[in-house]
Amino acid sequence: LPRKLLLIGDSDIAYWPSSAYPSHAAVEVNGYSGATLDQVVKKIPSTGLTRETVLVVCAGENDYGYGLSIQDSLEAMDKLILISKNFRHLIFLGPKFEPWLNDDATSRKHYIKLNKGLHRRCKDINHITYVDCLTMFCGETKNIPGAVLGGKAKASPNYFNDDQLHLSEEGYQIWKMRVEEEFSRLFFS
Repeated sequence: LPRKLLLIGDSDIAYWPSSAYPSHAAVEVNGYSGATLDQVVKKIPSTGLTRETVLVVCAGENDYGYGLSIQDSLEAMDKLILISKNFRHLIFLGPKFEPWLNDDATSRKHYIKLNKGLHRRCKDINHITYVDCLTMFCGETKNIPGAVLGGKAKASPNYFNDDQLHLSEEGYQIWKMRVEEEFSRLFFS
């Protein structure tokens, strides 16, 4: 059974409240506000963790803000996939629609393409679980026909802080539950 769960990533990880830490293992948090996926990947070897560590990674949304292409993000994901072989398992939390994206069709389209590309990279790799978070925080609108491609999925403000960017306690509880479900599936079933 893994002894350590490393939450590593951008500000979504940095702001993860201890009250919402997954409960199946000791949790270590390495969050870097503003970090790109490539920057996060470069930090992983310095964590000094062992083969028994489960990584939970959330990064890639900042890549767009820095003008990086989807291809740049996918190349960073390829590096993460290689590094992840040194650990017990990787749970990757994919990009999510956030309230600031609700009326920004161009950025939403980028997030959709990024999500699909990252998901494809992780497909059929036994030691990786890709958690599709794109509409996870969209409440009822995620089930409307045309939710994703038609722009009808709208991030629900209750899952986010006032900055419309970072998750609220309620949002982090959803991530906690999802990580715990995956941990149980992997190690207790």
